[in-house]
Amino acid sequence: MTTLPREVDVVVIGDGPAGSAVAGACLARGIEVVLVGPDDAWNATYSAWIDDLDGVEAIADAAPGVIGQRVDTIAVHTRRTTELSRPYGVFDNGVLRSVLRADVEHLTGKVVDVRSPRKARHRVLLADGSELRARLVLDTSGWPSSFARLSGTTPPAWQTAIGVVLSEPPPGDLGRPTLMDFRAVTAGHDRPSTVGPSGVTTFCYALPVRDGWMVEETVLAARPAVEPIALLARLAARLGRHPDDLLADAVRTEYVRIPLGGSRPGLDEPVVAFGAAAGYVHAATGFSVASSLRAAPRVASAILTSLDSSAPAADSSIVGEAVWPAAFRRSRVLHDYGLELLLRLDDDEVRDFFGAFFELPVDEWRGYMRIDTLPSEVASVMTKVFRASSWSMRRRLVSGNPMTFARLFRP
Repeated sequence: MTTLPREVDVVVIGDGPAGSAVAGACLARGIEVVLVGPDDAWNATYSAWIDDLDGVEAIADAAPGVIGQRVDTIAVHTRRTTELSRPYGVFDNGVLRSVLRADVEHLTGKVVDVRSPRKARHRVLLADGSELRARLVLDTSGWPSSFARLSGTTPPAWQTAIGVVLSEPPPGDLGRPTLMDFRAVTAGHDRPSTVGPSGVTTFCYALPVRDGWMVEETVLAARPAVEPIALLARLAARLGRHPDDLLADAVRTEYVRIPLGGSRPGLDEPVVAFGAAAGYVHAATGFSVASSLRAAPRVASAILTSLDSSAPAADSSIVGEAVWPAAFRRSRVLHDYGLELLLRLDDDEVRDFFGAFFELPVDEWRGYMRIDTLPSEVASVMTKVFRASSWSMRRRLVSGNPMTFARLFRP
């Protein structure tokens, strides 16, 4: 017997943090929503600045449990050490998952196709042969989006990393919370080591996690991507260990690949992208979870508006505009400019850049670290970094067409 397709208002494809957050926000607004995904474990280390979570609807009542580990200060090492007095936390993925999905209908399965006839409901086809028919479909399955088309062909840069979780913090600076350690890895007598990939800048990230102490060697940005395993030798050298011994002592190992920049989805595509599928990854940090948590209520409210008609299919352009409002698209242009700059800098120039950046007061630089900051605020931070930089760095910042550089910072 053939099962008739089920009709719902909204189908969210992808059951990671972004999809779970927007599905939960839809449910909170009385929208009939179904979340579809493989129900895989959330094994990645998701982190955020604590104040970036202030007022986030989905976790407002459960915030203490959602943050598994918290540190009140975290260090950045460039040519000097800067202690950032800004609380930083690592999500407890189990708590986050249960909070975001509370009471959300979740179908475990794989979507194999989405068909979007004009002026008709979307047909969402699952691998088990079942079908959902929805007025709106969101793709939150990660970058590149599987079902939402991109508006351009700009390739991303890649932040890649290899991380090991140790049972105890290592000796030295990396045994304390560290956001970025850009110092050169040395091979005795303070000679810079050539271990690991050449021509790419890496930094080390270290902090407490649920099962020990994470130490991670990260490529800031590269195009094409550097494979995570290529960073193992540099991470081991930084810790004064042999790679085989380091892996043998690891509680677990993480391999990370994060797309930075790249094309955004169109604003009026039939299937709406959200989260990393929509380019929510910050071009300088690789963070995206907090951005999705903050955006989910805004997007869910737009979904409710888009459903307020008798048409079989909702107006996806209303939702697309909420995913990327005009002001945030302008901020994205500025962030992309900064990314392209970082790709051109050598190790010393990267240290100078981040040294100037983090010497600014926290209240000045924090806005740059979010994708949902107004462009005037992003431009203000970039201008202050420019003024605080050396003349040689200033020349790098305006490399290319100076008029193009100037136009980016117009209010």
